[in-house]
Amino acid sequence: MILLGIIGFHEYLHLMSDVGGETPSFPSITGYIVIVVMAIAGLAAGSATVLFAITVFAVFVPLVLQLPSMTWRSNASGWSRGSVGSLYLGLPIYAAVSLRALPGSIDAPWLSSLASLTSFGWPPAPRGLAWALATILVIWTGDTMSFLVGRTFGKRKLAPSISPGKSIEGAVGGLLGSMLVGSAAIVLFGIATWPGGLAVGAAIGGIGQVGDLCESALKRQSNAKDSGTLIPGHGGILDRIDAMLFAFPTAFLIAVSLGRLGS
Repeated sequence: MILLGIIGFHEYLHLMSDVGGETPSFPSITGYIVIVVMAIAGLAAGSATVLFAITVFAVFVPLVLQLPSMTWRSNASGWSRGSVGSLYLGLPIYAAVSLRALPGSIDAPWLSSLASLTSFGWPPAPRGLAWALATILVIWTGDTMSFLVGRTFGKRKLAPSISPGKSIEGAVGGLLGSMLVGSAAIVLFGIATWPGGLAVGAAIGGIGQVGDLCESALKRQSNAKDSGTLIPGHGGILDRIDAMLFAFPTAFLIAVSLGRLGS
């Protein structure tokens, strides 16, 4: 997750350089640090106080460090781009790692055994593994169904000014796919019953589509087709994890809320 975050932040800075110029060094360096620390905080079960402290560091430190040279407009815009970008990547990474480390049991012995085998000395957290896998499957299925349904039946544009290739039919198909897989995964992984899985799939899949559109909007602002060229034929890392950036925080909030409700 740290590696994905660092590469994604690099691509983000490149996209933003086409909008408002190069981001100054202090916001850039601070952004990379924030992403690494966010992941470590999630792994160490960082408290709300820790998360707040990291966020304060991400927002205020780059601005303070630039004060001696704050003579051009680009410094202020560079600070805002760097700070926002570090949280855009850092918070989802914190959510993903924290979701995987979520304590609790599940009604799926096979997955509990898998969690123990892959824990490498850390607490196995089978409930966290179940939620992480369910989130990934929901997003992957939603993306695939959106593409297939949109390519076959798509006629009405979803957001032509942001992403001309996306259709309303594709979005609906993707959402239905996310709901079905969410329901199946929730039951198979022993988290809850299928009606709850439908709701979880709808929430995660729907928010994931919003994340996809938001990354498309960033690319549109910089007149770029892809966020990078790391993956031939598929673009950059941001193009692959755009939906996940919104899906993991959503899944983490849902999982924690259900846990506190005793569900």
